[in-house]
Amino acid sequence: MKVLFRVDASVTIGSGHVMRCLTLATALRKQHIDCHFLCRETQGNLLALITEQGFETFSLPCEPANELLDSQQSLAKLSFHYQLLVLDHYQLGYTYCKQMRSRCRYIMVIDDLANRTHDCDLLLDQNLLANAANRYRKLVPAHCKTLTGPCYALLREEFYQIYPPRTQHQILVGFGGSDEQNLTSLAIKVIAQLKIPGISADIVIGANNPWREQLMSQLAAYPNFTLHIQCNNMAELMARASLMLGAGGATHWERCITALPGLVVVAADNQKAITEYLAEQGACIFLGMADEITELSLTLQLQHYLTQPNLLAAVSQHAAAIVPKDAGTPLVVSAISKLIN
Repeated sequence: MKVLFRVDASVTIGSGHVMRCLTLATALRKQHIDCHFLCRETQGNLLALITEQGFETFSLPCEPANELLDSQQSLAKLSFHYQLLVLDHYQLGYTYCKQMRSRCRYIMVIDDLANRTHDCDLLLDQNLLANAANRYRKLVPAHCKTLTGPCYALLREEFYQIYPPRTQHQILVGFGGSDEQNLTSLAIKVIAQLKIPGISADIVIGANNPWREQLMSQLAAYPNFTLHIQCNNMAELMARASLMLGAGGATHWERCITALPGLVVVAADNQKAITEYLAEQGACIFLGMADEITELSLTLQLQHYLTQPNLLAAVSQHAAAIVPKDAGTPLVVSAISKLIN
């Protein structure tokens, strides 16, 4: 049985789409399902990483294409018929899916924008929004099964393990794989200046972070800071941290399942509504948009919350209620198995 993933990563798009697809592909592989990836050769693509994970990859030219051209280029690369196509791409929708039916029996779409129609049999939107149940009612066929909410969050197996207790004043910094605005550098500078004894930090960046060399040079002056590049132990880092400073996106659900209180800076417009709603639920603290954050404002916020353990404990409790320990990837794999079997 074969499953095809159509997904891209780049410095602009980020790595989140590919990473969550890799999580799903890894879980499907344990069910003896053969997974292939189809990706564009954009700047910052993760084709090498996908190959390293043991999945067969097909590459498309890096230039942007419309849906019809993308489907034609995709089909030209394929020599197999697939039981399922998993599409995780903001620029592709109904037209692409319709064309891919000639090689793919079923189609699953991973989305969170709800801004275009899809020809699909299964739709996953793992985000938490007040109107989640109705967002796709007019955008998918009547027979399509929708999986909505963080109970379907695509989380790696490591997030279901048990870890030692947290370390006091241990900050985890993570602004996504590419961090186009280089918020990581600002966070390092601010944390280094905090007047809190015993503070330390784990700094997580992606392999394609354009500021990588600069960050390595910056961190050389701080022995209590540790840089992690494309790390594969994020759950462990989250379990030992007392607070996380980072972006929204899929990291929200990783923080929730590990009950890690988070200070969130939104770097992309599509993350804002979800982050605001989570903050209303008490499950994170929304600091504002990336272009609103200054060194002074971030210093004051960090200094305040690091000295409010009761407040952080409440955020932790609310976050844990969003994604229960028995939810997530296993529920998505079960839904896929029911569809294709």
